[in-house]
Amino acid sequence: MKTLKDVAKIYKDKALQAINPGVPYKGYKTGSSKAYKTGKLFKEVAGRNRIQTMVTEDSRGNITFRLNFQLPDYAKYVHFGTKKNGKTLMKARPFAQIAAQSPEFIKAKDEAMNTKSAELLDDIFADLDKIWNLTVKG
Repeated sequence: MKTLKDVAKIYKDKALQAINPGVPYKGYKTGSSKAYKTGKLFKEVAGRNRIQTMVTEDSRGNITFRLNFQLPDYAKYVHFGTKKNGKTLMKARPFAQIAAQSPEFIKAKDEAMNTKSAELLDDIFADLDKIWNLTVKG
C-alpha cells in the first residue's frame, strides 16, 4: 500500500532522474531529457524538496492533497525552453512533466488515492452507522 509520502518520493526521484542523467524522451533529437549542465538545478531541486514537506493534507476534515514541489525561478526556462522573436533558443526539457507521466508515479498515485478514498468512505459509513443507530434508538 502506497502512502502519499511514497508518491512524493517517487515524483521527486523521477524529476531528478529526468534532470540528470536524463531519461528516454521521444521529443528530443538526442532521445534524452537531460536537463543538466552544471548540476546546479539538480542540487537545488534535490535540496529544496524534502519528502516530509512535499505532502500536505488538510487536518480540518476537508478532502485535499497537495504535492508541493519547489523549484528555483530559472527552472521554468529549462522546463519550458526559451524563445526570442519567435525563434527557439533552447528546447524545452520538461522534467516535471516526465516525472508526472512516469508509470511508477501514476501507479503509486493511483494506489495511494484509492487507499485514501477507501479510508474516507469507511469514515463516512461509520458516521452514518452512528447517526442511524441514534435515530433508531432515539
